[in-house]
Amino acid sequence: MHTVGKVFMAIGLVILIIGGVLLAVGSSNVDDAGEIDVMDKSVWSGQSGSYYFDASDDMMVLVRSNIRCDEFVMTIDDSDGNNVYYNDDCTEDGSKPVGWEDDPEGWYHMGTLSTWLASEGTYDIDASHEIQLLPMWEVLGEEVGEAVGGFLQGLGGSMLLCCGGVFVVFGLILGVAIGEGGPKVTVIQQGGMPMGGQMGQGGQMMQQTTMQQPVYQQVAQTPVQPQTTMQQPAEQTVWDQNSPENPF
Repeated sequence: MHTVGKVFMAIGLVILIIGGVLLAVGSSNVDDAGEIDVMDKSVWSGQSGSYYFDASDDMMVLVRSNIRCDEFVMTIDDSDGNNVYYNDDCTEDGSKPVGWEDDPEGWYHMGTLSTWLASEGTYDIDASHEIQLLPMWEVLGEEVGEAVGGFLQGLGGSMLLCCGGVFVVFGLILGVAIGEGGPKVTVIQQGGMPMGGQMGQGGQMMQQTTMQQPVYQQVAQTPVQPQTTMQQPAEQTVWDQNSPENPF
């Protein structure tokens, strides 16, 4: 296979590897979207206590998934004693909150401390079970960004796979079409045959013929035989001819 074809195939293989890695990473990021690390994202945890709410984002209230929705009770009171929190509705059997299918694995989203009901300030939290407060839009934005980034990575990886495949096929075809041929240098030796072709105009191979020196062979010396020459009669004219004799 020609060197040019090998180079194209090598480039194609590198592109294929990069595309495969991007596709795998992108698929993993898309699969991980929605898998929130609750403990890492939590800004407040506990069962009761004071919490300063800066009103910059809504706060999701999450509890462990082994807690029934109809058994969970919580209040968040402002300085005037007004409750600004309400639980989400439960399923018909009361075991889970409505929409629990979208919750992080192992957790239930029981409700939200909304900026519509609460302003900036310190609040007293009192819950029947330990809770985790997570900034809702910040977390959701990160998850959406991760999903979109994974999709774009997967799309880019797919395009690179296609591009790499084209390079490999093109290199294979080019290498087979050109073959091992290429410009060759002809070395002419005195009295010998040409050792290669020579490139002519248009990239065509031309065979160069070498002229060999004439070979002189020594002829054995043999005696020269004398040759006998025949005398030709002299030409006669009409006037020189004798008249025929009368036989009578």
